[in-house]
Amino acid sequence: MARLNRSWKVEGEGAALAAELHRVLEVSHRQAKGLIDAGCVKVAGKEAQSYGLRLEPGTEVCVAYDPERAYKEMPRPRTGSDAPPFQVLLEDRHLLFVDKPAGLLTVPAEKSREACLADAIADHYRRRGFKRYPLYIVHRLDRWTSGVLVFAKTPEALHGLKKLFEDHKLQRTYRAILVGELPENSGTLLGRVVERHAGGPMKVVRHDRDDKGSKSAITHYRVLERLPGHTVVEVKLETGRRNQIRVQFADRGFPLLGDIVYGQASPLIDRQALHAERLAFKHPVGDDVMIGADSKLPADFESALKALRTQRRLVRAESGQQGEEGIYKPKERRDRKFVRVERAKYYAEKEAEREGRAPARRPEREAPRGERPERRDERPERAQRPDRESRPRRAEGSEREGRPQVRRPERSDRSPRPERDNRPRRAEGSERPNRDGARPRAEGRPRTEDRPRTGARPPARPGARSGAQSGARPDGGRPGSGKPTTSGTSRPKRNASGPAKPRPKR
Repeated sequence: MARLNRSWKVEGEGAALAAELHRVLEVSHRQAKGLIDAGCVKVAGKEAQSYGLRLEPGTEVCVAYDPERAYKEMPRPRTGSDAPPFQVLLEDRHLLFVDKPAGLLTVPAEKSREACLADAIADHYRRRGFKRYPLYIVHRLDRWTSGVLVFAKTPEALHGLKKLFEDHKLQRTYRAILVGELPENSGTLLGRVVERHAGGPMKVVRHDRDDKGSKSAITHYRVLERLPGHTVVEVKLETGRRNQIRVQFADRGFPLLGDIVYGQASPLIDRQALHAERLAFKHPVGDDVMIGADSKLPADFESALKALRTQRRLVRAESGQQGEEGIYKPKERRDRKFVRVERAKYYAEKEAEREGRAPARRPEREAPRGERPERRDERPERAQRPDRESRPRRAEGSEREGRPQVRRPERSDRSPRPERDNRPRRAEGSERPNRDGARPRAEGRPRTEDRPRTGARPPARPGARSGAQSGARPDGGRPGSGKPTTSGTSRPKRNASGPAKPRPKR
């Protein structure tokens, strides 16, 4: 069959060239792209080269093709030269941390020949002299999500990272802008996510349901800032499912800003406002040290935040609020702040070691005036103390300067004390005179010299009861009487019938 020549003028505005051929010629999209690759399409008299060429109203389109022939699009070589630039954050023998820009695929797509981050990294090493650089893909980010990604460079690191991701033993922190105002300041999203159809968007099912192909999804979040009609949150993933953050927040009624799949487009940002800030874990090879990288917020994310903060200032000015009145500030626990400070110090030292410079000293806390200790180099130099041997010794009998010396009366240890010389001495063998009010010594009581000097009592008579058994008081008195009895005398016991009979001697 002869070739057909068709020409027409575009009626709509902003339509893509491949879509216009699909609508007018009633061919498939693949056939339309094949016609453009074969050079059969001319736009305004010039041969078209791009599928997505935007057509203006009144533009003439001419197509010369064979209707019995199947036109297929030509495969395009994969290359990272035309991809957005990426940044290497951290690299060692086993791992590579990179900062992925928004709009770049992580891995090659099956049906598309677009540039991806993996190809861009391979081209980066190829330019440095590596013909085929080994690179293993561990995880991925959505095309329009920016942030930290890690690649394995050795099989050992690949197996270790897979184990860490399966056990969820890593720190993944994201920052997102939600449309709407969250009622709570922190929380956890629990549920199960499943694909609506193969390769399509995700949906959330109830956590207690076990749908075929559904997987558990756990997301922890914390509010960082509250803006008019929006909420800035910090998200930590416990499980990493596809589109997990986007679909779970959209299911609650707070979609991400600019998410056209689960929400709606926004003039503030032309993509979903989601950024992977931090990725850290224990090194999969070697010693168990923490390794990770942080990524700064991209320019479009900062621009959206700046616009929302400007709107907040206008609202506050209209309501008459001043200073920081009414501005939400998240509370940070002391232990959480300590961990954050120590983590920042650790990575600052690692950065200093990598660059070959000395780590910066931590600034000292300034104390109030008068309490700040002097530094060692600021203290006045002390005079050197002379050695003990070179010190002048004080003469014997001389007083020490500045300290009055207390003199005690000189007395020999052998000489009797002066107060004892005037006492009358008792003749040997005579009894000591009783003092006024003192009871006389009972007969049969041993003298002081004959008593045992220890605190032990004399042995009791055989058959006599002890004081605890007889109920005797320590002072020798009868229980309940309050009157002491004479030591060494015994009183006969009384009973109800009369006086007690004396015991026969044994």
